Formats: sequence, structure tokens, C-alpha cells
Amino acid sequence: MAQIKKVTMKDIAQELDISIVTVSKALAGKEGVGDRLREVIIDKAKELGYIFKKNEDGENVNRNVGILIAQRFVGDDSFYLSVYQKMLVEMTKRGIVGILEVIIENDEKNKVLPTLLSINKVDHIIVLGEVSRDYLQALEATGKNIVFFDFENEDFEFDSVVGDNINGGYLMTRHLMKQGYTDITFVGNYRCTRSILDRYLGYRKYMLMKGIDIREEDHIDDRDDEGNDLELVLPDKMPDAFFCNCDVAAYRLIEKLNKAGYKVPEDVAVAGYDDYASNKIEGVELTTYRVNIEEMIYYALNILEQKFQNPDYRYGTVISYGRVIARESTKPPAAGKANNSKNG
Repeated sequence: MAQIKKVTMKDIAQELDISIVTVSKALAGKEGVGDRLREVIIDKAKELGYIFKKNEDGENVNRNVGILIAQRFVGDDSFYLSVYQKMLVEMTKRGIVGILEVIIENDEKNKVLPTLLSINKVDHIIVLGEVSRDYLQALEATGKNIVFFDFENEDFEFDSVVGDNINGGYLMTRHLMKQGYTDITFVGNYRCTRSILDRYLGYRKYMLMKGIDIREEDHIDDRDDEGNDLELVLPDKMPDAFFCNCDVAAYRLIEKLNKAGYKVPEDVAVAGYDDYASNKIEGVELTTYRVNIEEMIYYALNILEQKFQNPDYRYGTVISYGRVIARESTKPPAAGKANNSKNG
């Protein structure tokens, strides 16, 4: 016997030649769709055999959401714990229950599913920060709705909310160049996460556009491939500026530079990324690229709202744009200082 294909919102949208978002709003009873069009959409949905997944009040029964963070991203300087706290506030406003679980290292390696799934507490999951492909496959096999936050993976058909990391790396490098710095070293392990890789690619993109070759010594790892901090090793020949993959690494670097007798920005400029760090150094005003976390959370929760109404909802990848925040750590060098260009 042939298997009957489940009707999705995409099928309804194609039948009526309208957007999936319009169909989703109509079926969820949300604003933004006229009464007549809403009636047409609902009639078409019934005609095609669409299964409405709502209770009598028009709301999904389970508004519990699991929030997963890999152990390597949890610590005193945890960017993702800060994101989680902000996300939880916005969830509460929407009547969503967020349940946090940290994926310990061995569980990630052995593909041990989170406890919150084994006790069937949630139908929806947000993964904060990149986890291994094998672990994502294990999550996918549960059939739960999953949203990636701050990373994407083309091997999975899941919605993602990401920052403009390539563009951000490009704009920060451009900022440093405009300040007069031409010899710029990138600090960060681009093998560790996709977001660091994208920031590094943005840096390389601008340097190559300016005709400046990238040398092996123009890159310093701040962590190993598993995300554990490494001792920062200063180059034998000091560049004009350092562009760090995150603010935490930037402050670690500034502390290292100060101990070695260098002043920021008098001797060398330092820029970070995220506009977040708990290891700030008093008196240091760090130039950074501010990630729009509030907007990213807004996008992620909007996607979840649609999934509450219909688990088949699929948006794709949302990109949130940030901006350079220029501060004292990259103020223009004294006249003639930035002559040590790689072009000679």
C-alpha cells in the first residue's frame, strides 16, 4: 500500500501561490492576514487533508523548550550562559518555559541524549553554540523540532539564527585598516567553531582585497580544537594590531601584552568581538564588534512560535547584523608608526 504524503504548510502555500509565512499566520490565527484570505487558506488546508495540531484554545499544548549548551561553552566567561539568561527573560514574557541542560563532554562524544528528552519534557530544542555533527545526528533522530543558535550546519534541515560573522570580521579588519594599521594578526582557532572560522574568513577577505598576503605567523590559536584555552604565544615580530575572535580572548591577550611590557594602543592595537566579556581589565576600553543578541533571540523565538502551531514549519537561516564599536584600544597610531606593512 502506498504511503500517504503528509500535507505541510509549504504544500498549501504552493497551491495558493502565497508565502509559507502567510499560511502559518493564517493557521495560527495571528495578525497580518485578512479575514477573507485566512478563510481561503483554512479551506484549502482542509481540502488537502492538512492535520491541525492545536488544542481547543488554538495553542500548542507543550510550550516547553529545551536549551542545550555544550560543556566547553560553560564557565566563568560563558557568552552562551549570558545569552541563555536573556533568552529566558524573553521566553517568560511569551509564556514559554525554557529548560537548560549542559551537554557534558563525554555525553557529546558518546551521543548520550539529554535527560530532558528521556523524561519527555519538551518537543522543541534550541542548541546554543555549535556541537558535534554526530551529536546533532542523535538529536535529529528524536524527531524533535530543533533550532540552531549562533551556528548553522548544511548537513541538517534545521532552522538557524546566526550573526553576520563573515561580514563582521570584514568590517572589523576594515576598521583597523582605516585607523592606519596594516600588519594585523588574527587571534582564534578557526578549526574550533564555524563562527570563529567565518570571522577569520572575513578578516582574510578584507586583507586579500587590499592585496596583503596572509602568512602563517599572522594567526595565533587561543584554544585547542576541543575549545580548551591555550597559553597565548606572542609573535617574535609584533604586528601593528591584533584582531581577536572574541572579547574574552582580547582581554587575555592584553594582559599578556602588558606583562611583556607592551602598551595598548600605544605599542599595538587590540580589537575583539561580541561586546561581551566578564574578564574585563579596568581602564581598558576595548574596540569590538557588537553582536545583536537581542535581535537573534527575537528571531529564534519567532521561529519557535511558528513551530508551536505547526511542527512542519521551516524558515531556514536568519542572519542578524551587528556593528563595530570603536573604542580606545584601536585609536589611530602616531604618525609614521604603522609603516611595518607586510608589503614592505
